[in-house]
Amino acid sequence: MNTASSTSNVPTDFGWKLELNKISAKYLTIGTWIAIVLNPIFGLVDYLALHDHWQQFMVIRVVVALVLLCCLLKRSFIQTNPNIAGFFILFCVTTQDAYFYSQATPGVIEAFSLSYMADFVGASMVLLWSPLMAVVFLLTFITVNIFFFIQNSSMPADQFLSAGGLLVLAGSVFGMVMIVFRHQSIKTMIISKLELIKSNEWMAVQKEIIEEKSAALQKSNNRLKEFAYIVSHDLKAPLRGVRNIASWIREDCGNSLNDEGITHLKLMEKQILKMENLIKAILEYSKTGASKLNSEWINLDEMIKDVIEMVEIDNRTRFQLKSEVIEIKGTRIVISQVLQNLLSNSIKHNDKQLREVDIEVREDDGHFYFVVADNGPGIDPKDHQKIFDLFQTLRNSSDYESTGIGLPVAKKMIEEAGGELWLDSEPGHGSRFHFSVPKEV
Repeated sequence: MNTASSTSNVPTDFGWKLELNKISAKYLTIGTWIAIVLNPIFGLVDYLALHDHWQQFMVIRVVVALVLLCCLLKRSFIQTNPNIAGFFILFCVTTQDAYFYSQATPGVIEAFSLSYMADFVGASMVLLWSPLMAVVFLLTFITVNIFFFIQNSSMPADQFLSAGGLLVLAGSVFGMVMIVFRHQSIKTMIISKLELIKSNEWMAVQKEIIEEKSAALQKSNNRLKEFAYIVSHDLKAPLRGVRNIASWIREDCGNSLNDEGITHLKLMEKQILKMENLIKAILEYSKTGASKLNSEWINLDEMIKDVIEMVEIDNRTRFQLKSEVIEIKGTRIVISQVLQNLLSNSIKHNDKQLREVDIEVREDDGHFYFVVADNGPGIDPKDHQKIFDLFQTLRNSSDYESTGIGLPVAKKMIEEAGGELWLDSEPGHGSRFHFSVPKEV
């Protein structure tokens, strides 16, 4: 759905014309009923002002009222073509008044020209014609008045105009100008209303899409939590079995093992215990999220040494720690897992004979900053974002295995903890991974 383009097309859409027709038909119906009711009443005014012609005028007014009543019976035509219907209705009323006006004496013209003008302006203001229709009616109105004046009035034109005809002409022009402005203002109002309706509809659709996506995401998150719980729970049992076997070997065969063998068994038990603690922490993280895990004081030197022991290394790798900070308060599982992932990547993707990995830690007023730098092949800037996408790898090599989930998970953990993770690297110049975590009181 291209909502922006559909909204921009509202002014040329036929919808605003339909809405304008509805408003015009409504006002036209009300104004016509008023004219039907008042027309016979004005016959009495004619009687008081024009005694010689009052019977003729009364017949004309009654006929015009009946014609207007018949027009109202064609409601469907008025609703679909209010401009044409309005032209005909107002033409009947103003033609009747123009005929009466041409029969009047100079005194009557002078006395009733203002009311005639007001009557015409009021009637025209009820209608919401197009500017073209307003101009056509103005020319028709002037033509009809001139015709009746020539046929029925013995007054010179200058006397007729000075007695009040000029005032009526000015009123008619004013009425048409007001119709044009009123039409434009109503049109603008309707277009704004339609734009608002479309905008609200678009927002409602977007809200529905967001709710569906949120529900799907929540469902996916729940499945991932369940998966993490099952995997973590199932890993505990075999690890516990391996630890027990190592313990039994040390206890039952201790006399037949040399000191080096016993040391290796103790190291195995120690690594198994670390793995169990790691699985426990991952399980806790999957259940609560980084923001709800307990913070603790962490000795950086000890934690980084533990992380280095967890990654796969050999005598080709050299680590160097440069830290301005001795202890930090934070979530151990987040920092250790991210460091483990970055150190593992620095080793796994390094093509040098001697792999060098530097770990830097510094701080400012609000954050701790970590940098893991290596002397590997580096990463092209165009791939900096790609490596943080789930299941994305830059190489397909049988020399190492990569699932493409390590960096995306690390980035997610850091961001949930309130920090950032980013990369600074160019081909042939190694890689520098930066991440920050906010200080905690």
